[in-house]
Amino acid sequence: MDLAIFELDHTLICDDSHNLWLHWLVSQGYTPRDELSHYRLNAVHQHNTPASGVICPQTTERYRRYLSQTLQPMSGLNCATVANWVQRFIHRDIMPRVYPQARERLDWHRMRGDEILIISASGDHLVMPVARRLGANAGLGLQAGIVNQRFSGRVEGKLTFHEGRLERLKLWLENREPTFYQQIFAYSHTLYDQPLLEFADVATVINASEPLQKLAAAKGWHNLHWSRYAHRQQDAC
Repeated sequence: MDLAIFELDHTLICDDSHNLWLHWLVSQGYTPRDELSHYRLNAVHQHNTPASGVICPQTTERYRRYLSQTLQPMSGLNCATVANWVQRFIHRDIMPRVYPQARERLDWHRMRGDEILIISASGDHLVMPVARRLGANAGLGLQAGIVNQRFSGRVEGKLTFHEGRLERLKLWLENREPTFYQQIFAYSHTLYDQPLLEFADVATVINASEPLQKLAAAKGWHNLHWSRYAHRQQDAC
């Protein structure tokens, strides 16, 4: 049995699930619209990918603070309430944005009998339900703090971001023992995932930036272009 790991944002879907969630909260009146400007200003800085793909510890800590800020609209809310919101959000904003080629690739792995893991820097309150909706076996996301079945508004544990993503994956694999995977496939659009792609036996970049395309060519990785509206995929290998 093999394991297929998919990054969620801009890989399986054509947008950022975290950003979509914040807009959904505003559209439903659960957070003030002016909060979006504050989040967007911080997000521009946090999501600028260095050409090298190397992230310093200070950047990771700033990203943690940014994510904590974006969890504040849910602070104190019951988990069941948020779970109901998330189902509505997934139906409206996630499923229509899934790449057709991503659906095909997920189906291909399922037909092979592979296990599928979806991973994202978005919160696990989003990633795990999305993973289930897409027919994946598991999801890994940012750990949103929970106290007495209510969101604390804090981020806990290692971020599923850059090298932290690989660390979380390795911990997940340890907890899966004695399950043994003959091969690990990894799919991502971002240079931040270089550690994850290098860890995999079969790596594929999706809609890659020029620096990531160059890295993929040097490493012999597959290079695919997926479109929300085009049904056929192109393999640059």
